[in-house]
Amino acid sequence: MCRRVNSATVADICTNVFVCTGSGSDVLRALYSELTAMLDARIVAANMYQSNALTLRELMSIQSLRNHPIEAAETLLNIIMEQPDAVYLCFLDVLKHTEQQHVYQRLVETGYKGMYNIFNFVLK
Repeated sequence: MCRRVNSATVADICTNVFVCTGSGSDVLRALYSELTAMLDARIVAANMYQSNALTLRELMSIQSLRNHPIEAAETLLNIIMEQPDAVYLCFLDVLKHTEQQHVYQRLVETGYKGMYNIFNFVLK
C-alpha cells in the first residue's frame, strides 16, 4: 500500500509501480488540461484515500464536486502536485489498478519521453 510519509524515498515507495519519475508534478503540469478531461477523480481519490495517500479532508473536497468532474480532477491534480513524489507514485499505482489505465498509460509514456530526453541532453 502507498502511505503518505515525509521521509520516504521514491525507491521505498516504488514497489508496485513500473515507472519512477524524478518529478511527477512536471508530468502532471505538462498534461494538466488533457488529464482534467479524462480523469475520474472521485474513483481515484477514494482509492488513494484507502491507501493513505490522501487525507479525509482532501477526499471530501474532491467528492463534494461530484457534479463538476473537471473541477474535481483539477483539485486532485493540484493536491498531488503539492506532495512528494511518493504520492504521485501512489496515484500511478491507483490508476493502473482501476479503470483509469488509459490515464496511467498516458502518464507513463510522457514520463519515459521526458526522462529519455533529459538523459540524451546530459550524455551529449
